[in-house]
Parts: sequence; C-alpha cells; structure tokens
Amino acid sequence: MKHLKPIFADALAQEQNLSVDRGRVHIRNKHWAPDEILEGLLDPKAYNDLFLDWVQERKEELIESANAILDEYGLQDRFGRLKEVYGRGAVVPFVGAGLSVSSGYPGWTAFLKQHVRETTINPEYFDQILRDGKYEEAAQKLADALGPAFNEAVENAFGRSREISGCVQFLPHVFDSCVITTNFDDVTRRCYDAAEKSFSEVLSGEHSRELPRKLSEGKRILLKLHGTSTSPRGRILTAVEYQQHYGDGDELQRAIEAICSKTLLFIGCSLTVDRTLTAMKSFVQANGHDNIARHYAFLPAPGSDAEKNARRDALLACNVYPIWYPAGAHDESIEALLLALME
Repeated sequence: MKHLKPIFADALAQEQNLSVDRGRVHIRNKHWAPDEILEGLLDPKAYNDLFLDWVQERKEELIESANAILDEYGLQDRFGRLKEVYGRGAVVPFVGAGLSVSSGYPGWTAFLKQHVRETTINPEYFDQILRDGKYEEAAQKLADALGPAFNEAVENAFGRSREISGCVQFLPHVFDSCVITTNFDDVTRRCYDAAEKSFSEVLSGEHSRELPRKLSEGKRILLKLHGTSTSPRGRILTAVEYQQHYGDGDELQRAIEAICSKTLLFIGCSLTVDRTLTAMKSFVQANGHDNIARHYAFLPAPGSDAEKNARRDALLACNVYPIWYPAGAHDESIEALLLALME
C-alpha cells in the first residue's frame, strides 16, 4: 500500500481532516497538544492507525463508486460473472498504454502525431491512416522518414524510468500470476518490483506460446507481447517488424490462441482496430463464442448510445465484453473497479 501514502498525505491536509480546537491539533479522529507533536514528531503508531483508518474509508468510498458505475451502465451481472472467474484465479490482465499515461508516458497515437511534425509527411494523410487503425503502417512511414532518429525517439519517450503514478500501482495487489502488455515502457515491471512481487520471468512476444505452460508451473510472468523500447530487436512496432515476427499471420494467430487460454481483462487499452483484435476475431470465428474463454475490458463509455452499441458489437466479435466507466474519470474508475473485483 506504499503507493497510497502520497494520496493519504494530501487527504490529511484537507480542511475536513485537519483543524485546531481548544489548543489541540485534530487530524481526523486523533488529537494532540502542540508540545506532544513537537516532542515526538507524531507517534509512529498513531500515524499508522490514521493511515489504516483512511485506507479503509477510501476503499469503502471507491467500492461504493464502483457499484454506482456498474448500476449506471447496467453491468452488475456481467461484473459479478467476472468476479467469479477472478475468484478462481483464471483472469489475466492485459495492460495497455492508458495505464502509463499518468506516469508521464505518451499514448501511442500522441507519440506518432508528435513526431510526424519532424517529417515531410502530410499531416492530414497521416491522421487518416491513424483513424483507419493502421498504426503499424503509420509507424513504418514515420520510421522511414526519420531514419535512425525514430529508434532514438521511441527510446526517449518510453525507455526513461519516470516516476510511477496512478492506478497502475494497484496491479500487484490484484493480480499475482501473469500480466500481458503491449507497452514498450517498464512501468508494470517496476510496479511489481516496488511491491516486492517481482516477476520470475519476462517473456517477449515470440515466446508467447510458452505462456500456458509457465502459468501451469505457478510462475509470476510478464509477457511483453511487442518487446521493449530500448532495443529494436524483438520489438514489434512498424509494418516491417510485424512482418518479420509474424510473417503471414499464422504466428500471430498461434500467439493469440495461447494467451486466450485464460480470461483476459483489458485495462488501459483502446481496443481499436489492430492486428491483435483481428487475430482474436479470427479465433472466435473459427471456434465459436461459446467454446472459448470470454474476455472483458474496462473502457470509457462512448458519448452516445449509438456509438456505445457499435463499439460493443465490434468488441463482441472478438469475444470481449465491455465494462464501461465514465469518460474523463479514468484512474479513479479503474481503481474503484479493481477494488470491487477483489472484494
């Protein structure tokens, strides 16, 4: 719970938690004379009692918030089913770039748009490629235009060890087996290290078919499906790199089938059109929705019912069932849902 200490410190400074009355300093339900504070600079036990009390109160508020979200979107039953699967240890988180944004890392689209300005590529043409979901093609055009500066830009953006912030820090307390990510940064690994739950192995995408066996051995595994930012070797980012690693698509299909052996929970993923979803859709078409694991995704709700229904239908084709939360309330909603999942 170390990651909650800075939030606790901010909460203590709020007016409803801090006051002075009859010469005594009141912090929540504790109070001291000024000389007592000066003598002991606050008794460690008193601080810990306050902290644990605040953690419990915050947990109850977040679970209440999660229930309000689920009620708003009529998702209590779907979430209840996910909780049952989680309780059996059969849920694997699939972590996207949205969980690293709070730590100062750019989203993939933002990164591409930022660096296209350094090229002669037509911005409107480039934006259209991105709207069509052709991210590896867009990355390839940027790599061709920038040359060696492309790899340097990727490493500068995603290879730095920035201070970790946000709900990503909660993952080690929720999932204690395997994490899958397409992120190039090392935020997930560092979160687990900080929680003293380091991964026993870190696998790249080319080893994804080993995942079911590793899981059966009870190992804590981080599968970096697309490699890392610090080395182009093993990285899967541009169209050429996709072709080198996945060839005609059969290898990607086998990788997707391997990771879909468990129920996936997509967190911080945009889940727009890409090769991963296309491969999942093919897997569903070949095997049928009811013959394979169902997957879930925490996603911001689209602005209209029509958009939400279209988004839902596209996800269901991949056997992914959305759990909506209010757009603009990303970190707090995800943390609330994760706490409710554990309850």
